[in-house]
Amino acid sequence: MSLFNLAVLISGSGTNLQAVIDAVEGGIIPNARLVPVISDREGVFGLERAKKHNIDNMVINKNDTALLHNTLKSYNTDGIVLAGYLSILPPEIISTYDGKIINIHPALLPDFGGKGFYEIKVHQAVLASGEKVSGATAHLVDNGIDTGPVLVRGTVPVLPDDTAESLQKRVLEKEHIVLVRAVKALADGEVDSLKKNPLTLQ
Repeated sequence: MSLFNLAVLISGSGTNLQAVIDAVEGGIIPNARLVPVISDREGVFGLERAKKHNIDNMVINKNDTALLHNTLKSYNTDGIVLAGYLSILPPEIISTYDGKIINIHPALLPDFGGKGFYEIKVHQAVLASGEKVSGATAHLVDNGIDTGPVLVRGTVPVLPDDTAESLQKRVLEKEHIVLVRAVKALADGEVDSLKKNPLTLQ
């Protein structure tokens, strides 16, 4: 069986990357190979995670579209995971890998998505809205911001004494579960099925 070559793009500490690494190495996603890990900024801990697991890794500036495209091509990339990647992918990469790019978002899309909704700002907005439930969403990437088809959601309660930081921590734990399930679907060729019937994980 040929392995599914999965590129992971990051911008930070790489906890979602680690969840995917653990799932691949632990046999939850046995048919995936992680190559390469690409960061859009220097010095982030996610690169150290990749090095620890002997995964090819590099830094590519978000404006160097040609280098990013050529690098993905050189690794025979089958799919892409945006695991806390804060840059916007250029349209030519989205079109090349149409239906094969997954993003993880720390809210229940379509609510609290789009421009300006990232990192702690998402959770501040959820608390300000008075919502009682939040969570994480894995979705396919299109040319909008957080507008692609939803594949997997996972919910968490918003507690009366939550701060943005405590809610962020609870959602992050759910992100790992949601992302791994979506990546498994991508590697197993089940994305079209999830587009029609997205999963919700409690």
